[in-house]
Amino acid sequence: MKQPLLQSSRLDLFVFQMDDLVDIYPCITTRLTRYMTWEPAQSFAEIEQIGQTWLIAESNHTDRHFVLRDKRDQIFIGLIGVHHLDTPTPELGLWIRENYHRQGFAKEAILEVFRWASTHTSAQYFLYPVAIENQPSRKLAEFLGGTVEGHKTERKYEAVIYHIPPY
Repeated sequence: MKQPLLQSSRLDLFVFQMDDLVDIYPCITTRLTRYMTWEPAQSFAEIEQIGQTWLIAESNHTDRHFVLRDKRDQIFIGLIGVHHLDTPTPELGLWIRENYHRQGFAKEAILEVFRWASTHTSAQYFLYPVAIENQPSRKLAEFLGGTVEGHKTERKYEAVIYHIPPY
């Protein structure tokens, strides 16, 4: 049985492995991705290709993807990525499966990943891009001490870019 890299009161956080895709794939919906720059994979083969790129980025020490699972039953809850680990401004990104929204899992998990990233990188600050309308995600960035330092236009939405100082 694999061991979590991080833990919170309700979650085990594992480094992504290919066998996680069987749980991840059905949870990525068009509703979930309305505030994401990407669209859901159209097939399991497509998500497998994406998973392979995550493993390559992991082996190159540029990205780390954390799979969030409920401690009680190991049900998949969501995913948090720390991208561009080899730069002074790594980027945080996350999503929680729809039926687990508004239960505090994102806040609980992002705090653990943020602490980990703060001690395992030499970040000047973390980037956290988020759709302007995505208030729950904006509150997470502000909870971590982030301030809006930029704007950008994505294909699906207008975004703000938070800068979050290391923990």
